[in-house]
Amino acid sequence: MTRAPSKHQATALYRALAWTPLIYLVVFGIGWLIFGHFFPPFSPADSAQEIADQFMERRVPILFGSVLIMVATMILMPMSALLVMIIRKIEGQTGVLTLIMAFTTTTYMVMNFFVPFGFALATFRPDRNPELVQFAGDFAFMQFMGGIPMFWMFWVVAAIASFISSRTPDPVFPRWFGYFNVWCALLYIPELLIFFFKTGPFAWDGVVGFWIPAVVFIAWFVVTAFVCRNVVRRPDWAPSPARSDNNFDTVAACNHPTGRLARDQSQVATRTDSSTRRALRSCDRTPERGV
Repeated sequence: MTRAPSKHQATALYRALAWTPLIYLVVFGIGWLIFGHFFPPFSPADSAQEIADQFMERRVPILFGSVLIMVATMILMPMSALLVMIIRKIEGQTGVLTLIMAFTTTTYMVMNFFVPFGFALATFRPDRNPELVQFAGDFAFMQFMGGIPMFWMFWVVAAIASFISSRTPDPVFPRWFGYFNVWCALLYIPELLIFFFKTGPFAWDGVVGFWIPAVVFIAWFVVTAFVCRNVVRRPDWAPSPARSDNNFDTVAACNHPTGRLARDQSQVATRTDSSTRRALRSCDRTPERGV
C-alpha cells in the first residue's frame, strides 16, 4: 500500500521550496542581465528606429533571455504555494490574507510571463516595422516597471501577517520582516510615474523608475528566501505523517466491501452511543420529584 511522505521527506520538500525565491532570482537575472542586457533598459526617449536597432543587434540573445524569464514563471509556482501556506498558518485558517496572497501571486505570474513575451514579440521578425518593434518594447517595459498593482499586495499582506504573527509567543514571521515589506511597498509606489516621463529620474530607466525598484526587487527575494527557510525549519511546520497515513488507510478501507460493512456498523454504533449519551444528559438535567 502506498504511504504518505514521511515527516523527514515532507521537511526536506519544504526546505527545498524555501530556496525557490533565490532560484527564481538567479534564472530571471540570467535572462534579464546576461542575455537581455536590460540593465538599465532601453531609454524611452529613443526613437522607433533606435529601439528597433538595439533589439535587432541582440536579437538571438534577447530571444533566449525572454524564454528563460518565461520559464522562471514555473519557479514562481512552488514559491507562491509556500507563501500562501505560511500566511494560512499565521491566520490559522484560509482567511482573507491567505486568499489575497494567492490572488497576488497568480497575477504576478501572469505579468512575469507576458513581459518577456513582449520582448520576444519585438525581436521575432527582423524585418518588422520599427514602430511595431517599439510598441512591443514599450508594452514589455511599461508592464514590468509600471505593473505595480499586479504584485504590490505581496508586501502589504506579508507586512500585516508579520505584525499579526509577532504578537504570538512563537511568531512565524519576525516583526522586522513586516517593516521591511512596508518599506518595499512605499519605495515601489513612485515607479508608477514612468507613465508620465520619458527622461529624468522618473523615466523607466531613471533612478526612481528603475534603479531603486531594482534594488528593492533583488533584496525582497533574497530576504524572503531566508525568512521562509527559518519558517520551514520550525518543528511544528511539517505535517504529521501518522495522521496522513491514517487518513489514507481510512479512505482505502472504505473502498473495500469489508471496510464499507465495518463503516456502516461503526456509524450505527456511533448513532446509538450518541442517543444514549443524550438520554443520560437529559436524565442528569431532570430534577428528582418526591412521591
